[in-house]
Formats: sequence, C-alpha cells, structure tokens
Amino acid sequence: MNRLWHTGLVALASSLALHGTAQATCAATDARIELSAHHVAVGVGYVWGQGTLYDGTHAYPFTIKGGGIPSVGGMALSGQGCVRNLGRLQDFNGTYWSVGGTATIHHGTAGLVMENGRGVDINLAARTRGALLSGQVARLSFRLKGGL
Repeated sequence: MNRLWHTGLVALASSLALHGTAQATCAATDARIELSAHHVAVGVGYVWGQGTLYDGTHAYPFTIKGGGIPSVGGMALSGQGCVRNLGRLQDFNGTYWSVGGTATIHHGTAGLVMENGRGVDINLAARTRGALLSGQVARLSFRLKGGL
C-alpha cells in the first residue's frame, strides 16, 4: 500500500510540474522582478525571501513573507517575473493572493500568477529545488525596503 501511495504522489507531482507553470512574458511597459525564496510546509506552508523590483533604470529591493494551505515539504526557488498595472511605486506593497499548485522533486519549475488589492499583477516563472507538493491558496506579503 505504501508503494502505491508513493507512486501516485510522484505521478501527481510530475503532472503538476508539467502543467502548472506560467510563462513570464513582459510587455515594454511592465516592471520586472527577480526574487529568491524558501518554502517549508507541514499542512500549512510558510514562505520567506527577498528580491528586486526593476522599474525602468531604477532598482528597489523588497521582502516576501506569507504562506498557504495545503502543502507538504520544503523547497527553494528563484525566478523572474513581470509586474503589471503598477501605477505608483507604493502600489507594489501589499498582500498578493494566488491559487495554484507546485510540485518539486529534486529540481523543477513553478509558475505563479498573483494580484494585490490595488490591482497590481505579478506573473512569476521560477526554478525550484527540494521536495514539495502543494495545491494551495497562498497569501504573500511584498514590501519594498527603505520605507517606500
């Protein structure tokens, strides 16, 4: 029975990894981000990390923290993405919501599309490493450093 459960888990993880990725294709007017983060979970997941928002020739560091449910395992991720509808720099700060899934066994990919209450959208494509399976509703807080 244990072997059958393990085989099913590997098949589900492979399916999510192949079908759950998003492409970060940015328009000329989009801001861009680069980030790295860690995710650990036993039912409830916790995410923390940092990144940089690039708006034209300016670079602004930011932090990420938050989590989601359900998920199990741990992974590190690094990626790049597009930020749309960023009218003012301060609109980047806030809580972003996302619904999706991630599966990583050793190395993988992840795609995440999220939006905050000010209408700012982030489309992220990332590389992952670790062992994590999640089909989650996530709430992530992005904050620019330096009081912006």
